Amino acid sequence: MPELIVKRKKEFTFGLIGVNIYLDDKKIGRLKSGEMKKWNISKGKHTVFAKGGLILKSQKITFDANENDIIALKIKSFGNGYVKSFLQIERLQHSQLKESS
Repeated sequence: MPELIVKRKKEFTFGLIGVNIYLDDKKIGRLKSGEMKKWNISKGKHTVFAKGGLILKSQKITFDANENDIIALKIKSFGNGYVKSFLQIERLQHSQLKESS
């Protein structure tokens, strides 16, 4: 079964705002600053994005999950000030999860 791993960068800015993770437009969890979570997902094509607070939102990432795949993503905030900021998701190699902060 494929696995989705999402790590949120530990940040001072927006650190108190929880970030909700959505898979195929369904909320699957919430991450605190510096937290990492794993979910078993079904095989096939999926879309993931993140939302935090009232207006922070990330881009959508689409991927194909095959048997035994590990999809690793990292979320961080980007921008200048709450209104002009957004969340960014980047794809990682599984080995990069421990290295990234």
